[in-house]
Amino acid sequence: MKVLSIGALLFAISTTAFAGNPTSVGDVVARDLSISGLGWAGHVGIWDGSKVLEVLNDNTVIHKNTLSSFKGASSYWGAKYGRGTRHGEIVEAGWAQRSFDPEYTITAQYTEGRWVYKNGSFVKVKAKFRCDTFVNYSYKKVTGENLVTVFTPRNLYNSFPSTR
Repeated sequence: MKVLSIGALLFAISTTAFAGNPTSVGDVVARDLSISGLGWAGHVGIWDGSKVLEVLNDNTVIHKNTLSSFKGASSYWGAKYGRGTRHGEIVEAGWAQRSFDPEYTITAQYTEGRWVYKNGSFVKVKAKFRCDTFVNYSYKKVTGENLVTVFTPRNLYNSFPSTR
């Protein structure tokens, strides 16, 4: 029994201690959700080359935060890559959504912020995202394809084939 406990402990330590850092624009980073009891749910963001682009449940919603801030919030899973090209455009597509008064949503239904012509004038449609739908939106806007069919941060993170 002690052997299993020690083995499990070593595995947990090694996966956190050796989780890789992002090295290229477009890498997806992930960590536990920093809400007690919901660590399994996870949280994802996109590396822009110097900061993590992420969606948080606060007034600003779309943020650029330091990697140390992202990693310090809860248990870090690491960085993954290997989906799509034109990663700079992917980051720009996500960051541009800040102009559309983004709102946070807990559901997997998201809304792209955009201008629509209605009743003779242009009206702003507010963006609405949670972390995984935001990363998916950013990639889909450039590649034309969803990263996953079932939206969860863990599914999205695991859809990337290569680990840093």
